[in-house]
This record gives sequence, C-alpha cells and structure tokens, in this order.
Amino acid sequence: MLLERYRPPVIMDDVLDASTSMLIAQVRKADASHKIDTAHQLLRGRHFSGPSSVVYLGDVTKALLAQLPHPETPQFLEAPGYNEQRWVIRTTSGDLNVSVASRAYWGWGLLTSGYLNIITLEGPLSERARLVLDIVSSLGQSPWEMAHQRPAQKWLNRHLDGKALKENEREWRALFATGRHALSESIEAMKLRCDAALEHHGEDIDHATWQGLFDEDVHMAQRALAEDNAPGVERALARLEASLIQLNNQTPDELVMAPEAVVSDGSDLIDLSTEPSTAVAAAIMTETTEEVPFVDLAGNPSSEEE
Repeated sequence: MLLERYRPPVIMDDVLDASTSMLIAQVRKADASHKIDTAHQLLRGRHFSGPSSVVYLGDVTKALLAQLPHPETPQFLEAPGYNEQRWVIRTTSGDLNVSVASRAYWGWGLLTSGYLNIITLEGPLSERARLVLDIVSSLGQSPWEMAHQRPAQKWLNRHLDGKALKENEREWRALFATGRHALSESIEAMKLRCDAALEHHGEDIDHATWQGLFDEDVHMAQRALAEDNAPGVERALARLEASLIQLNNQTPDELVMAPEAVVSDGSDLIDLSTEPSTAVAAAIMTETTEEVPFVDLAGNPSSEEE
C-alpha cells in the first residue's frame, strides 16, 4: 500500500514552490491508444477519422489526463515524428496549467522503460497536490522510481541542470502528502460538524441512530484515505453532507408548530350594518349585473356535424 511509503512527514515549505512544480516520472507502459490531429495539433482518441498519426502517450500521461477535472483538449507543442513516443503536450484545467514532455533517456528509446515524462504544473498548490495524489493512487506505483537510475541521473545532469533524482522524489512525496493532509482535514472538519449537529438537536432526535449513521460514513472516509482513494473520501463526505441536511431539516414527530397569533387593529373590518361604501357598492352592482353566457351542449348538432 502506498500509504506506508509516505508516512514520514515532509516539510512542505522547504520543498514546494508556491506556484510551480516540475516532476520527473518513469514511463512503464505505452501503447498506440491515441492519435494526433495533424490539422490542428490536438490529441484525439484512437478512433479519430480525420488526418492523423499515431502517438504513444504512456501510462503516466494517460493517468494525469484522466485525473484532471475539466481539461481542455491537449495540444501538441512538439508533435511526434519518426519516434512516436517523443512529444510535448500542453493543456489547462481550471486554474491549473499542465505540460508534459516525453523523452528517451536510455537504450536509444527502443524500450518503453527507457522513457521518462517531464511534468510541469503551474497553479494553486492545493490543485497540484490533489492531482499528484490522484496520479500516484491510480498508477499504484511510485512514478519517481526510475527503471535505470544511473542513466536517468546522467540525462538529468545534461538536460535539466543537474536536477537530482532524490530532489525529484522529495517533491513528489511532498505534493502527495499535502494532498492527503487536505483530505484528512476535510474529514476532521466534517466530523466536528456532525458532532455539533447532534449536540444542537439534543433529545429531539434519535441520537443513537444518527450517531451510528455519521460514524459509519466517517469510518468509510478514513478507510478510503488510508487506501489513498481520494474519490472514495469525497463520496463518503458527500453522504455525510446529505445526512446533515436531512437532520437539520427534520421536525420531531411530537412537535407541532402552532400558528403565529394575528391581532387585528380594526382597520380591516367592515361594518355591514351601515351603508356600504361607494367602492363596495360598485363591486356588488357589477357582480349582480354581469351576465354569464350559457351554452346549451345538449342542443341540436351544427350543420357541419350533420
């Protein structure tokens, strides 16, 4: 389980930039599951019928694109040529800007394990951290672990100003830990809201039933977090939110709300013993003189019906 590898706390301020993260990931699988729209330089599915050519994205990039909440269609800044696994794409999702470059670092790019992805994330730290959490969880492995350590470090020395693999690992871990911490705080905040709601309603509700309902969903959220399952955490929190709304809108069966007392000051009363006012008299005259049209539905049929 990935949680065991991330248990030690990380000092975020010493590792993470306020607005940008650059991460290096090992590619382990790649296939011809996508195409590039050569007319517009856009990423398309394998069934795209327009002018196109094959592109190999790899497992890391496919996981990244799948976890973006509202991505625009990725655009190729560098289209693949003879090497279908060498490319650069860019996309946006809300306030997050994402670019990925695929490069061969070992074995002349003849094997998938000889490729890495350079991922650049620009945007709020919370969104970067959540994306990293989702990527790592969906991959089920540590993307910072290079299949060929020494060639990877040599490539980084030549092309990325000597960025160290250990530094890369610390940044991955720090973002992952930040994402998990945010989910943990959300669970704790929801638990406090549930406790406050139970205390507020007191004996007006079946306390044991509601307590059991809340405890079950809180446990499910904590279990999902332990499995690094962010969508599972969000589903449990959504159920808790719905339960809180139901509880707060509930009226106890034994409580009957009395209508508010309305006291007249006499201004809305009409003394019928005196002569009606002009307006009232006019209204009565209109009602008595207005004729109501009468239609005989039982009469003879019209000539058109005959």
